Amino acid sequence: MIVCHCQVVSDKTIRAEIEAGARTVADVARRCGAATGPRCGACRPTIETLLAVYSAPEAAQPAA
Repeated sequence: MIVCHCQVVSDKTIRAEIEAGARTVADVARRCGAATGPRCGACRPTIETLLAVYSAPEAAQPAA
């Protein structure tokens, strides 16, 4: 699903960046462009949620 409509960035891309080491919204933005639209920012809460879920220790991650 598309998370950042301004830059057309999917949740899959964001998860891949998190798995590659992104730990903050700014990290995600630098790596794939999500959350960099000059006037929007609507995707930031979703990116923060993905960071919280996929940066958590393995025991806390949801089952696939």
